[in-house]
Amino acid sequence: MKKMEKIAHENGLFLILNVGMCLGMRRFAGEVLESFSEKMAQFPTDSAGAPGYIRVDSSAIKEKGYGSWDNFEEREMGGLFEKASYGFSSRTVFEGDLNEKIVIKRDGYEFLFHIREYERDSAHEFEIIKPEELDSVPEGEVLGRVAYLTIKPEAT
Repeated sequence: MKKMEKIAHENGLFLILNVGMCLGMRRFAGEVLESFSEKMAQFPTDSAGAPGYIRVDSSAIKEKGYGSWDNFEEREMGGLFEKASYGFSSRTVFEGDLNEKIVIKRDGYEFLFHIREYERDSAHEFEIIKPEELDSVPEGEVLGRVAYLTIKPEAT
């Protein structure tokens, strides 16, 4: 398997396994709810030996105006994240040349997951690199993924 094909395959696995599993965790939901006062929250994930982070941006909900955060919080308490986690499966449709993006729509919200950065291993001091720098990474180096999650109200 060629290096970029391998990265694309690993991106898909990271999104389905790591991100999909984290989305259904109560701790993750709590972090998202607490992140509302901040611009962005970061949640570490290391399932199935694939390290990485999910950076959560829910500012679009806040920008929508009065009551939208309360509505979001109420839906989350009703299982919104668990429902969204069911959108990850072997039938998941990825976007991008490296399978780096997925959009899931549930209960009036859009969850956009996008792997925008990679984290190199300890020998490289956990350097954060962009996708265009992947060619410089040696074969066999284990990369962490940094998936950005943007949550916003679904366009009506």
